[in-house]
Amino acid sequence: MKKIIALSLLSSSLAFSQVGMLGGSEGLHEVNAKTLGQWQINLGASGNITFGSWGLSRGGIYEVNGKRYSFNDADASLSGNLFVAVGVLDFIDVGASLPLYYEHANSQWGGKANMWTTSRGDLNLFTKIGLPFASVGVFDMALMLDLYVPTGEPNAGVRPRHAWYLNGSSYTHPFTADRWAFGAGLALSFDFNKIGAPISWNLAASYVALASYSRTQTLVYNTGVNWNAASWLTPFLEFSAEMRLQKVGRYKVDPLVDPMLLTPGVRFHFPHNIDFALGVDFALRFFQSGASHRADIEYGKNHTIYYEGERGVKATYGYVGSPLFAGSALVSVKFDAAGKSEDSDGDGIPDNEDKCARTEKGVKVDAEGCPVEDAAKIARDRAIADSLARVDSDKDGIADVNDRCPNTVAGISVDSLGCMLDFDKDGVADNLDQCPNTPSGVPVNSTGCAMDFDKDGVADYLDKCPNTPAGVEVGSNGCLLDTDKDGIADFKDKCPGTPSGHVVDSLGCLPDFDKDGVPDVLDKCPNTLPGVRVDQNGCPLNKKEDLDQLKKGINFKTASARLTKSSYGTLDDIAELMIKIPEANLEVQGHTDNKGSEKRNKKLSEDRAAAVVKYLVKKGVAKDRLRAAGYGSEKPIADNTDAAGRAQNRRVELVPFSK
Repeated sequence: MKKIIALSLLSSSLAFSQVGMLGGSEGLHEVNAKTLGQWQINLGASGNITFGSWGLSRGGIYEVNGKRYSFNDADASLSGNLFVAVGVLDFIDVGASLPLYYEHANSQWGGKANMWTTSRGDLNLFTKIGLPFASVGVFDMALMLDLYVPTGEPNAGVRPRHAWYLNGSSYTHPFTADRWAFGAGLALSFDFNKIGAPISWNLAASYVALASYSRTQTLVYNTGVNWNAASWLTPFLEFSAEMRLQKVGRYKVDPLVDPMLLTPGVRFHFPHNIDFALGVDFALRFFQSGASHRADIEYGKNHTIYYEGERGVKATYGYVGSPLFAGSALVSVKFDAAGKSEDSDGDGIPDNEDKCARTEKGVKVDAEGCPVEDAAKIARDRAIADSLARVDSDKDGIADVNDRCPNTVAGISVDSLGCMLDFDKDGVADNLDQCPNTPSGVPVNSTGCAMDFDKDGVADYLDKCPNTPAGVEVGSNGCLLDTDKDGIADFKDKCPGTPSGHVVDSLGCLPDFDKDGVPDVLDKCPNTLPGVRVDQNGCPLNKKEDLDQLKKGINFKTASARLTKSSYGTLDDIAELMIKIPEANLEVQGHTDNKGSEKRNKKLSEDRAAAVVKYLVKKGVAKDRLRAAGYGSEKPIADNTDAAGRAQNRRVELVPFSK
């Protein structure tokens, strides 16, 4: 069906893009160089429709006697077309096209000037002549000639349907040029389907001149690309335009003001040579003024239409070459006036019977229209095939012509394609496969074994820890062993039997703040000084070396920072212990109960801690090994609501520290 010449005339282009050029069998507006063929007839109808006042005039407004009016937003504009074309020779088509127009131009003013009307346009008579000398390979060229007869109704409508209808010195008639007009141009086609690519590209240009030297001359041009996606479907993209070539009267040359459309669409090819096309026209004028009402009116000032309707009513408004957006459609049917089916490729087989409808000229075909070869060539090809069928270079029993692995090692069992057997389908032949039962889909190395990136003995597809250090023992999931579940792998764990649930250090051991060999979790005397011998509970064997016992002997007079006499012996023991262990450092912390103000308690606790430090320094302990801190009542160890609890909270703590 892609061969149907759906419209070899101006019809679709006239109705849709208003370019007034010969149409073709592809797209909506584009023109190709194809002709119908002798006694082939094509007829149909096409049209476009747009809604909104901007499709009638710039900004949807007009003026009568100096007063401004607006067309309604719900107004519409329609351009239809009836066409027929006949192939009088294989390379010459003639035809006619009659446009029909409708303006739904409702406004406050009404339709007094014949603006709201249905009417006809100028009849177009045309011919297309294929140029045999210019048809080579994928390329074709055709000459186009048009005659426009002024049959359109004057003094009717709103939007001029062609750029050459503009009258720069008098009133413009939207539906007619009111003059005879002539057109001539060329169409070029590139049909890449002939070389196997489902693409065609068409270009065309035509010169339209009115039978009056005082009226504007116009260039009409278009191009389109078509993709033959299926035998019944052809999407396309087209560009089509008209352009006045000189200033005439009040109108300047401005291509963006004249019709200029971009049209995407799709063309359907139905049985019985029926074509149906749909598209959407986007006016490039949109990029000039966008959606701005003010800008659209401004760009129309240099192209004001002077219009005279029935009963002498006169109006002015801004010229629009085409609507901003319009929906387009075409339907056509083609048949043979002589009663025979078309033979597009000229091979003697009608298209409706031709299974190879794009055969090159001169090629012999069979009864179905497909190329055939001569007997000698068939015999040669058969002899070559028989000879190839006997050659088996690698002696594996599979002929080279069928052998997909033509260099198999001698003596190796192969399959029906000549390739070595691979039982587990891992890509490694069985004779090289050291792991012949690899699960399906698992990546393998050159020996057919599952990949093991970190070389820990666990295949990558099972390895949940794929970057294990080399030489380290791992579990079945490829992760480092951690027997005591403390978060430290066994190869780093210096304390492998840590009880479950306890926090450990980076070596896997329980923390031991005072470094006495008894973990903090078990240590009942966590502030033991370095080198002091302790029992199984972490407490010093010698009570004079036990800071938790010594601190109990430090007391002060009530509400004072003065030490009691009974405290001196204890402090002497502490000084002696500090001198004995020169690497030890001690923080003296003062604490009070919550009686009195916190400010006073804080000061009292600081003074008491400072008094202890002062005494120890006096006894020979280096000052930089000691520091004093007072916390007031911030850190109670008992309830302050009774006397016994408050007595416990009034205390001195001795806490070792490291520099």
